[in-house]
Amino acid sequence: MDATTPSRPRTFAGSGINILFGIWLILAPFILGYAPLQVAMWNDIILGVLVLAIAIIRTFGTALGTAIWVNVVLGIWLVIAPFSLNYGDDPSPRWNDIILGILVIIFAWSSASAPQPPEKV
Repeated sequence: MDATTPSRPRTFAGSGINILFGIWLILAPFILGYAPLQVAMWNDIILGVLVLAIAIIRTFGTALGTAIWVNVVLGIWLVIAPFSLNYGDDPSPRWNDIILGILVIIFAWSSASAPQPPEKV
């Protein structure tokens, strides 16, 4: 197997999609127009950076295999954040965070639960 072929396609796909979700979280307040709602904007930017960083590490790195479980926790936070941080009355950030949270959980869980190949000796 050459260096460009991912050794675990399911891990690569799940984390690769979470890279896109992280980028979307960073851009969403500006695209969907809720940037004036500071708490929602900063929550999404910070979580976007974290989701993006963990997914990149998981996709292209060899270490921190269990770090993807952090994305599961971040996805759970995205689902409850609109209600915990009191911006659930505004539908744009509320539905963006709930939908993205569920998707981050699904793809992070899929990536984290991918079977590991046996070590080569």
